[in-house]
Amino acid sequence: MVIHIERGLRPRVSDPSHVLRQGVHDQILGLLMFAVGVLLLVMPMITETGPKDAQMNELLVGLVVAFTAGWRVYRGAGLWSDAVIGLAGVWLIVSPFVLDLQNTAVHTADRMLAFVTGGVLVVLSLLSLLVWRLDRKRTGRS
Repeated sequence: MVIHIERGLRPRVSDPSHVLRQGVHDQILGLLMFAVGVLLLVMPMITETGPKDAQMNELLVGLVVAFTAGWRVYRGAGLWSDAVIGLAGVWLIVSPFVLDLQNTAVHTADRMLAFVTGGVLVVLSLLSLLVWRLDRKRTGRS
């Protein structure tokens, strides 16, 4: 990105669509991912009933997602943050079945929270990858 600065005027960006795609990728999608991470952190504290293993799983995944999304908003994002958040979403979708195999009780509300938040994280991660790929293609960096 090239920024032209003229005397007495504001900086002028040569590719405003790149800046828009980067903002959508880093800030908007990152804040949505952060909100899901905070939801995963708060829900086990709000609903104290239910199996502790499932709540601990949600808490740990919420920490990973909130930290990664916060870092993404603060420093910018790349493929690694999309991959980490996407894998966290896949784990949330799969985890009720894995916990059931270990004879661990999984409450229905915990299962629904895991499915919904996992699905949202996977969709946000895929959207983020698509925006990143589109930006790379449009700016000529493949």
